[in-house]
Amino acid sequence: MNKVILTCIGALLAIQGFAQNARPAKPNIILILADDLGYSDLGAYGSEIKTPNLDRLANEGLRLKEFYNNSICAPTRASLLTGQYQHKAGVGYFANDLGLPAYQGYLNKESLTLAEVLKTQGYNTLMSGKWHVAGKDVSFPWQRGFDHVMMSENGSYFDQGDYEGGKKRAYTINGKPYPLEAGKFYQTDVITENAVNFLDQSAKDKPFFLYLAYTAPHWPLHALPEDIAKYKGRYDKGWDVLRAERIKKQKELGIIDGNSTISEKDADIYNWNKLSFDQRSQWAKKMEIFAAMVDRLDQGIGQVLNKLKATGADKNTIILFISDNGAPAEDLVKWYKGAVRNSGPVGTIGSYESQSKNWSYASNSPLKAFKDYMYEGGISSPFIAWYPAKIKPGTLKKGTGHIIDIAPTFYELAGATYPKSYQGITPNALAGKSLLPVLFGNDNELKRDEPLFWERAGNRAVRAGKWKLVSTWPGYNWELYNLETDRGETTNVARQNHDVVSRLSVAYFDWAKRTGVVDFATLEAKEPPSMKEFRKSKVQEVVSEGFGF
Repeated sequence: MNKVILTCIGALLAIQGFAQNARPAKPNIILILADDLGYSDLGAYGSEIKTPNLDRLANEGLRLKEFYNNSICAPTRASLLTGQYQHKAGVGYFANDLGLPAYQGYLNKESLTLAEVLKTQGYNTLMSGKWHVAGKDVSFPWQRGFDHVMMSENGSYFDQGDYEGGKKRAYTINGKPYPLEAGKFYQTDVITENAVNFLDQSAKDKPFFLYLAYTAPHWPLHALPEDIAKYKGRYDKGWDVLRAERIKKQKELGIIDGNSTISEKDADIYNWNKLSFDQRSQWAKKMEIFAAMVDRLDQGIGQVLNKLKATGADKNTIILFISDNGAPAEDLVKWYKGAVRNSGPVGTIGSYESQSKNWSYASNSPLKAFKDYMYEGGISSPFIAWYPAKIKPGTLKKGTGHIIDIAPTFYELAGATYPKSYQGITPNALAGKSLLPVLFGNDNELKRDEPLFWERAGNRAVRAGKWKLVSTWPGYNWELYNLETDRGETTNVARQNHDVVSRLSVAYFDWAKRTGVVDFATLEAKEPPSMKEFRKSKVQEVVSEGFGF
């Protein structure tokens, strides 16, 4: 009898063990964020820059034609990390405190991070790179759910100085100083190396979440000589020819729909043909360095992929890649007090320059405007998703996703229930929707119950179906575009569609009230001087000859 009982118990345990083994393991999750990367700066989105690793992920996975960010760094990171609109997370303006809860400049406790939620599901939580949503000694990544952190912020890629000559950009590991010798490191490589090390150190019996937040290719234009050499002479044709080449490739790739418009050229983009030989050489060098920075970022992603394969983790890992905003228009040399630290040739440790509006005009092809604007060129990002077990290779969809959708996507993947209470706090409800019906299913774009909304320093936008409502500070007039046929936002049809403007503007003000948005006129006096000048730096001086310096 005892033998029978023992045999039955053994059989039950075996069945239970088989059931546990048969249960799918939680997927590993890698979220990769580039900084100031334009919509067309990857090979898979039309670029000539060598990005074989990201192109591989795109060819073996999925790309979206429409995926949105918040137009500028800190607000995008706040939404990406929490699944909240930026104001709800406390970063409505930037990483500055403007005196209101929605504009405190760092993540509030009510907005749970991806790491905090995934950690409750047994994930190892890892971060390497840029954070930019902390303040007043709170809301650093090691305080917001991350187990292992190497944090670096924007600044020189070769030392720890910033554009004003100060040393404010210290590197840390888990909050402790991480000393690096000036001239002996390159920031993109440091971020990659620590990410790879963290993957090596993470427990093999637990799933992991890696937030890999590169600073590249954000200015200053710094790159390694061997990478710059790959692009020597490539940009001697200028930005107009480059833009035409990229748009042609985008049409071949299907990134641009055949019936859609191309954005018009800003009047203050310099005329390449009227520049002197020396001026052309100087400008071409800038783009060579920018391309080298993107190239090195891609090389880093290749190292991460190699580590995944070496450990066998690639068989159950999803990777998402996006950018935090469109390519920038600011001219660093002219911005605020100017780049007082700029003593060497562009690209070297002594230099501090940006690619400026002219090359970003090509980077954001075929879209209108730049970082910080709510036109498509400011808020559109390349989007690549790779998960061999679930995503069909070579998939290209419209998508119309937003960074607020990343959190619910990851939580559904992890089988996580978003908590109603967390450490005595009632968390803000998630604002987005899971992207899985688009990533894994047959849906071509995400179906929403309400429009998408944006506000940043008075710039505003609403997206509902084919319609896009936009206004640019300091103006209050609404413009309306039909993105179904006019992705380039060339024809304002507000006068012909008063009912649409009325409906979407009412929806905007209702959202603004619910989310904590206030009229920027009430906050402008609190805006830091450097950020006031930031807006002005995006407008170039154009003299009668067609260019200015």
